[in-house]
Amino acid sequence: MASTEKLEEILREDGSELRVGDRVSSESYIGNVKYIGEVQSTNGIWLGVDWDDQCRGKHDGVHQGKKYFQTRLPTSGSFIRPSKIELGITILKALQERYGLKEGTGGVNSEDLFVLDDQFNQTVVEMVGAEKVNKLQSTFNRLRKVGFYNMNVYGAGPSLEFGKLCPSIVDLDLTRNLLSSWESVAKIVKQIPHLKDLNVSENQLMIPKDPQSLADCFSRLKGVALNRMGLTWSEIVSCCLMFPSLEELHACFNNITELTVPTDDLKCLRTLDLLTNNIQSWNEMLKLGNLPHLETIFLSENKIKSVHFPDCSATEKSGLFKSLKVLFLKENEILEWSSVDEMNKLQSLEEVELTGNPIMKTYNIETVRQLRIAKLENVKIIGRTQVTYEERKGAEIDYLKRFGAEWRQEGGHSDKNMNRPSQEFEQKHPRFQALVDKWGAPEESELQEKAKTIKDGLLDIKVSSIAHIQDRGVVSKKMPGTISVLKLKTLIQRMFKMPGEPTLSYTSHKRAKAPEIDLDNDMRQLSFYSIESGDTLHVKWS
Repeated sequence: MASTEKLEEILREDGSELRVGDRVSSESYIGNVKYIGEVQSTNGIWLGVDWDDQCRGKHDGVHQGKKYFQTRLPTSGSFIRPSKIELGITILKALQERYGLKEGTGGVNSEDLFVLDDQFNQTVVEMVGAEKVNKLQSTFNRLRKVGFYNMNVYGAGPSLEFGKLCPSIVDLDLTRNLLSSWESVAKIVKQIPHLKDLNVSENQLMIPKDPQSLADCFSRLKGVALNRMGLTWSEIVSCCLMFPSLEELHACFNNITELTVPTDDLKCLRTLDLLTNNIQSWNEMLKLGNLPHLETIFLSENKIKSVHFPDCSATEKSGLFKSLKVLFLKENEILEWSSVDEMNKLQSLEEVELTGNPIMKTYNIETVRQLRIAKLENVKIIGRTQVTYEERKGAEIDYLKRFGAEWRQEGGHSDKNMNRPSQEFEQKHPRFQALVDKWGAPEESELQEKAKTIKDGLLDIKVSSIAHIQDRGVVSKKMPGTISVLKLKTLIQRMFKMPGEPTLSYTSHKRAKAPEIDLDNDMRQLSFYSIESGDTLHVKWS
């Protein structure tokens, strides 16, 4: 902090001079210095600051009709005395403050550690292990993951001591500090030979005129986070010229609306996180379709309305995103199930997340999950939940029943040599014929409209237990398909009057040699497993 108001003496603690373009803070607000000098009708030196949060500012850099500096917003600027601002600290001092050895309680203020009873009386508690943790952290040469969130770090300082003290760092978090340029970041990173992951989110870093000139400093980086930095895609691509080995890029909460076709700048990219931007068309994402190694895309909280791959027909695989395994599209605006069909064109897709899109409200939760499983042939995880073989089988057979009548009306036939369904049907249900080939065509009896009365909607199930238990053996029982597996277990316990929880499975009366299918989720409804009247429910007791 400055000790005088003279311009030439606005110096940081390490002797470096504050300049226009540097970042400063005041009462937790951060801004860019836009002017250093006198202001008419006043005495002494002022700093003209353009604050990140316009609530801290008062004007647009004009005083008594004279323009002193330019602001981003009409009220984001203000004048402030140097004595009222924080000029920042070096990363070496931040290291000492956060990880340095503290006496007594390991840097924890015991007065801040207390619990309240019912009458709001405070009882001081002890932070067990604080000294041990502090001693471990203070062994700087063992530190591998280091974070300096919101510590007013402005740069490396004049010495290279930081790198000498912490030679083992692989993950560095510099989120929300006073860094003003990529050159200042490069001076820090250059000291850390093994750094793999760098987070500079919530900083405003001036992009160098020649980004590639800094590539040697960042050549080892695999992961970079550029969140909440107000960047466009073109600015992000310019930054990536500094990261020749980049594999994981996080650019969330920025101003990205349009993308460009990348050259070799992103050739190594495996993970791309564009959470909460303003991308409205999947056409923008298609521009990245030829990235050879891209495996994971996070696109949640954008405004995408549909997904499509125009380079192939409905039943073919796309040549785009050949390596893509994970696609997150939560909280977008996807309206039609045709987008899910299009996702099946991806050659390597294994996990999909669509929570919060309009299509998720078109059916109940169970049906929505079944439809996604049936439409996406290779997906192994949906909604962060593993898709089992039994679940996939049930979902695909249910899909055949659900749309079987329409398939027959459109010319579908169980005999492969007969007419295939119309082109319009195949566009709407591109996987249907493959499912027919896999499980067989649905029978006419399965396509009849289900009775609407509760009585007619009951399933007539054979319940098979150990024969010698009260001579009951196999029992016929009618039960609704909506009954949960948990309630069914309770019913079974009452029927056989046996202690302990039973294990349930079933076999289909249509497929005698098929293995038993476990009813392995207590919260699922019986209908979820595609069990039908005439099937046999097997009860085993532990």
